[in-house]
Amino acid sequence: MEGTPQEGVGLHHHLQKDGDVEILEHDKSGNVQRRWLHKADKSIIPVVDQDKSNSFFSVSAREWRKVLSDAFLPVGFPHSVSEDYLAYQTYDSLQAFFSTITALLANRALLQGLGVGDANSSATFALLLTILKDAMSRVATIVFAHRFGLRIEPDAKRYRFLADLFNDTAFFLELWSPFLGSWGKVAALSVGEALRALCGVAAGASKAALSVHFAKHDNLAELNAKEASQETAVGLVGLLVGTFVVKYVEDHTSVVALTVLLVLAHLWMNYLGVRCVQMNTFNRQRATILYKEYLHSGRILTPAEVSARESIMFWYPIVTNFEGAPIAVVEFAKGYKDAMEGFSPSRDVTVFDGTGYSMFICKSHEGLPRVRLLLSAGTNPQHAIRAWFEAMGMTWDWESPKDDGKWNKMLARRIFKGQSGGFSVPRAAFEFGDLEWIWERLVQKGWSLETQAFETEAPVRLSFRAMDRKKE
Repeated sequence: MEGTPQEGVGLHHHLQKDGDVEILEHDKSGNVQRRWLHKADKSIIPVVDQDKSNSFFSVSAREWRKVLSDAFLPVGFPHSVSEDYLAYQTYDSLQAFFSTITALLANRALLQGLGVGDANSSATFALLLTILKDAMSRVATIVFAHRFGLRIEPDAKRYRFLADLFNDTAFFLELWSPFLGSWGKVAALSVGEALRALCGVAAGASKAALSVHFAKHDNLAELNAKEASQETAVGLVGLLVGTFVVKYVEDHTSVVALTVLLVLAHLWMNYLGVRCVQMNTFNRQRATILYKEYLHSGRILTPAEVSARESIMFWYPIVTNFEGAPIAVVEFAKGYKDAMEGFSPSRDVTVFDGTGYSMFICKSHEGLPRVRLLLSAGTNPQHAIRAWFEAMGMTWDWESPKDDGKWNKMLARRIFKGQSGGFSVPRAAFEFGDLEWIWERLVQKGWSLETQAFETEAPVRLSFRAMDRKKE
């Protein structure tokens, strides 16, 4: 067929023939970006679609659109990014606009808090306060990154929203700092700077995770560069509008009221932005939502459908049974000691093996039983997904743990105790015969099984070997 590449036939072969050759430039998704006509006389002319106007104004408008698109959007847009990229960036730009104006109002209050315009304030006090703020910021960055660094990627949408919540709280602390005493200023500005540091860590790390999701053509670096250009352009507009706001709005009551409105708009835009992101990798919440629907109706949800049900702020890994009653807490253990509930003799821990993982069930007298998972050495992301699904499947028809008789009867029905210490079961935890069929359906629905985001602590993998007893 003419125009279709033939195996072993390259561009040179076609150019050697007498006649015109149409050259098509494709992006990585296979979409045609440009057409050229290589004529027999070796001249090259661009090919323009017939349905496009050839007027001067139409051509100029097209060129300007291309210039703006190349400056602010990734090359190959929209095919080079995920479908939710444009919606997220729109809301992200709007929230950046509101944030820029709010920052100007807060910065004026910050300068007043440092003593600008106050004859009774000293430069030494301002310098010491600045040093303290900087020290608080650095300490907060280190502590937050150490404590929550591994949790950000699995819950990138939550921490992206939390970042702006931290930032807006810092704005309010700075806004009220001029009306506090000396120690009040120190406390407010120091805490505000620490919150802004938390914002920097959470926003930077969560944006990195979201950028990986958006990038489709190995264009992660370019996507981040274009996002910086977008924020710069929006920031310039925000500075222009904010200059007039700062000049004409000086009354404290008006400033506070305006700041409240700007912060609410800022947070709402940020919420809508993270809401429209449709992550196609499994974390604890997304896997729970998908599997609950599967157990109820047998239907596999798409990433978009799961995203619509996903909670941005408040979620805890509590599994409910068929009647909707809370029945257990399912989570990945921090380590073997954590899985065994700290080796406490008062805990009744049952251990059994699944495919590539071990499951630890602990009956707790204080609350719901806990199901903890640990992956085996050499496993892949699909083992983690399987472990979570099978843990949910196991707890699906449990009765209420409040009744000890029912609890013991449930364990007897579900678990066959082994001989090693009375708690080990050397067989699969939950026979899930149609799992391979589910893998195929998940991929068809748009889910990625090449990575997982279940573990929010340092990943731990188990291996084990029997130790020979020494002869007496």
